[in-house]
Amino acid sequence: MMSILELCTWLQNTQFGTAVRESTLAFPVLEGTHLLGLTFMLGPTFAFDLRLSGLAWRDQPVSKIYKSFLPLTNAGAALMVITGIILFWSEPVKCYNSTYFRLKVIALIVASLNAGIFHFGYFKTVATWDVIGSPPTRARMAGYASIVLWLFVVLAGRYTAYNL
Repeated sequence: MMSILELCTWLQNTQFGTAVRESTLAFPVLEGTHLLGLTFMLGPTFAFDLRLSGLAWRDQPVSKIYKSFLPLTNAGAALMVITGIILFWSEPVKCYNSTYFRLKVIALIVASLNAGIFHFGYFKTVATWDVIGSPPTRARMAGYASIVLWLFVVLAGRYTAYNL
């Protein structure tokens, strides 16, 4: 059975990984598209989290903010995942050896769990607290945690590029 490092080495040395990494156009276009996806996902996510934490749009129902931002958030997330996989494929050994990349992945998992637990759990009761300016503590904490975790994902992602 292959170790994770051996798998990363194999993946990096595939024709596709080499082509992306060595292309003068593919890698920067993918990286720019990844950042665009990040913007499309995080802009609406932060706006929703600010409403959820009671810091903005307190006069708007939480469900209205959620419904207006969800399509853009999902499109951005899909774009980010697709380009992120391809970018990883081009440099998996560098990512494997990067402490920042590992921290990014951990924060990404925790941020996703936070979102999943909130959306499939507590958000089901939104009708009972939808229009109050400051949502219940559990909702506010999910919003604050989301903001902090996603900022950490972004910062760790940026530092990955400089962590050789």
